[in-house]
Amino acid sequence: MIRKINIALAVLFVAMFALKGLKTAMQSGGAPAAREETAEPSGDVSELALHVYYEYWAGYTLENPISNRNGVLLDMVRAVFPNATFNFVHGDVSNVVEKLRTDSRAVVVGFGDHTALAEFPVAPTPLMNCPLVLMTLRTNPWHYTDFSSLTNLRIVANDAFLDYTDIRSLKKLTENGGANLRILPDGVTKVEMAEMVMKGEADAMVIADLHNSDGAPKDGLTSMRFIQNFRKSSVIASEGTLLYVSGLDADFAKKVIDDFERGIRRIDASGELRRICEYYGTPYAPPPEQKE
Repeated sequence: MIRKINIALAVLFVAMFALKGLKTAMQSGGAPAAREETAEPSGDVSELALHVYYEYWAGYTLENPISNRNGVLLDMVRAVFPNATFNFVHGDVSNVVEKLRTDSRAVVVGFGDHTALAEFPVAPTPLMNCPLVLMTLRTNPWHYTDFSSLTNLRIVANDAFLDYTDIRSLKKLTENGGANLRILPDGVTKVEMAEMVMKGEADAMVIADLHNSDGAPKDGLTSMRFIQNFRKSSVIASEGTLLYVSGLDADFAKKVIDDFERGIRRIDASGELRRICEYYGTPYAPPPEQKE
């Protein structure tokens, strides 16, 4: 009986080795294995080595060397340009303008149609659209109705929000005495602006209203003090966040924009764009159809 069992085991081992040898021969002699096929890079992926400059925007442009998750916008750019490097810029918009003027491989993300960036080439397709809201104290009876209702408030906003048409209009009206908008340096935090409102130095503060699982905690907007004291308005404006390119090398700038327009649609078609948004808890929206 034991002899029969040993013979059966020997036959089984021989069969297993034979099957393994056949599989190896098929993979090496014929078509490559499916795993190797899918691992091959697509010829549509850009090889440009960009220098991506950005300001602090928690959840959207903020490098994390531990998780290698760098915010919605930077992860989108990395998916389109795998060879890009990220560079954090301290200060305000003028500092990123300087990078675009001096570095021919520079691109900037995190801004929309900002007047300070008007001289530079820009990709037509936004990385995403970002709505704005006002935060007022719950004791304040004010409610947003239309643009004219904004002129009745003392509003604080940082310089970056001048990429919104309505904020620029409020700034111009303020200069003529028709509104009361105070523009603060980009370094002023949302918590500091909230303190200004709570102290009665302002009636409202401007913030972005993109839902993001990472941004609000980093900005200190999930504290009970903030939640209990502030009310969010309905959306007052919504505009696109764009990719700006240095104009020092016109041919390179065109290549960047062309690669971006193809690349943003490539990562959308593959599902990667949706996965990036879902990771951060940010609403997904497909890029619009490319104009001929």
